[in-house]
Amino acid sequence: MATNHAEWFRIYDSSPVADVDPKASYRKETSDDDGRTWEYPRPTRGEFLRLEMTEALAAGCSVEVRDGVVTIQSPHPIGGLIRYTPTH
Repeated sequence: MATNHAEWFRIYDSSPVADVDPKASYRKETSDDDGRTWEYPRPTRGEFLRLEMTEALAAGCSVEVRDGVVTIQSPHPIGGLIRYTPTH
């Protein structure tokens, strides 16, 4: 689904994307089996989470926020889920 620039920025500047602190630290993991197992943990920051959330929502994918953990239906052709867990 193609999104124009104005729509992309509207999503980026709206909740839940705008609620993410771009300077916060997260652990990013992926799952190919609907969240039964999570693999490839790596550190990342909220600024990248905000971009990923925006891309997913613009593509019509789901984004779930629960207790600070963000789970995204991947908008990428490979599919799967992406989980961002806050680190302190």
